Amino acid sequence: MAHLSSPASTGHRPVPLLAIESVQRFFLWLMLASGFVVVIEPAPYEVLFAVSLLLFLAGGMQVSMVFGPMIAFLALYNIGGFLSVMPILHDANAKMFVYISVYMAITAIFFAMTVLRAPMPILAVIRSGWIFAGVIAAINGMIGYFNLFGMGDAWAPISRAQGMFKDPNVLSTFLIAPFVFLVQDIVVLKRGWAILRLLALTIIAGGLFLAFSRGAWMNAIAATAMMIGLSFLLTRSLALRGRIIMYVVAGVIAFGLLISVALSIEKVREIFLLRFSLNQSYDVGETGRFGRQLNSLSELVALPNGYGPLQFGRIWGQDAHNVFLNAFSSYGWLGGISYFLLIISTITIMWRPIFTSTAWQHHAIAVNAVLLATILQGVQIDTDHWRHFYVLLGLSWGLYAATVEHGPPTAPTALHGMRPTM
Repeated sequence: MAHLSSPASTGHRPVPLLAIESVQRFFLWLMLASGFVVVIEPAPYEVLFAVSLLLFLAGGMQVSMVFGPMIAFLALYNIGGFLSVMPILHDANAKMFVYISVYMAITAIFFAMTVLRAPMPILAVIRSGWIFAGVIAAINGMIGYFNLFGMGDAWAPISRAQGMFKDPNVLSTFLIAPFVFLVQDIVVLKRGWAILRLLALTIIAGGLFLAFSRGAWMNAIAATAMMIGLSFLLTRSLALRGRIIMYVVAGVIAFGLLISVALSIEKVREIFLLRFSLNQSYDVGETGRFGRQLNSLSELVALPNGYGPLQFGRIWGQDAHNVFLNAFSSYGWLGGISYFLLIISTITIMWRPIFTSTAWQHHAIAVNAVLLATILQGVQIDTDHWRHFYVLLGLSWGLYAATVEHGPPTAPTALHGMRPTM
C-alpha cells in the first residue's frame, strides 16, 4: 500500500493512502450486490456501474485484441438496431430499447476488461456480490409469494415469486449463477463458513423454485450438472472425485425431500402442476407462441431491417420469446446475423479457459456453465436485455483473454484438490 510521508524532521508516522483497487472493488461489489433491485429506473445497478466505470478508467483498464470478435459483433448488432429504429423514431420506447442495448454491450466489455486485469480478485468480488444479491432477491420473492407483510401484490403479482424484478422469469434466471457458485463453493472448493453457504443456497433454491419458471429450472439443472461434471472430469484428485460423488448423492436426496415438503403446501402444488406441463395453452396452435414464430419467419426473410425494436409483440400480440428470432425482428439482418455470430464465437472460446489448468479454472467452469445454459434458454425466451447475461458474457471473454495472454501458472489449482487463494 502506498504511503504519504512527512519530512523526517517532523517525527510524524507515514499516513496510509486508500488504494484505488480497494475503492474500485468496493463499488464493483456494491454494483453486483444491488442487482436484486430492478423495478426502479434507473436502478441502483446502473448508477453504480457508472461510478465503477469511472473508477476503473481512472485506475487503468486492460484492453486486449482477444476481445476483438466480441466488441465487433456487439458493435454490428447495435448498428443494426440504430438502422432498424430509423423508420419508427417517433416511438420513444423503441429508441430507449436501442439505447439500453448499447449500454448492455458496454457492461459486457467492462467486465471483460476488469477480469483480464486481475482475474482472481475481481471474480471473488463479483461472486460475493452476486451471492448477496441472490439471497436478498430470493427472500423478497418468497415474501411476496407467501404474501408476508402484505407484499403479495407487489412482489408476486401473478402468484409466482418475483421480488423486486419485473418478471419472475428474470428473477429465477438471475438466481442461477449464485446458486451454481454456492454449489461449487461447498462441493468442489471446500470453502469455509459451510453452514452459512448452505443456508444461502437453500434460500436461493427456494426463490428459484417458487418463481415457477420452467426454463429457469432446466437452466439451473443444466448449469449445475455441467459445473459438477466438468469439475469431476478435470480434477486429478481422487479425494475430490469421491467428495463430488458423495455430495451429488446427498444433494439429490435432499432435493427430493425439499420438493416433497414444498408440494405438501396446496398453493405450491397447484401452481407447480400447472407450470410443470410442457405444453401451455399459449404455446400451441396457430396463434400460440410457436405458431407466431413460424409465421413471422416468412415475413422477416423479406425485411432487411426487421420489424424494428419492440414491434414483434405489437404485430403478433406477444413477444417473440426466442432471442435469436427477436434479434432479426428487432435489429434486422445485420443485428440478427451479428448476434448469432457473437453467440457462436462465445461458445467457441469458452472451452479454452475451462480445459486449461489455471488459478481461475474453477471460475471459468462455473461462469461458462451458467452462460451456456442461459444461451440455450434463449431459444424459449428473450434474454437480450438481461443484465446478468451481459455480465456472464463479459466474464467469459475476460477469462479467455486472461488464459491466452497470461498462460497457466505453475501453482496447483482448485481442481488439484487445493483451495484457491481468492
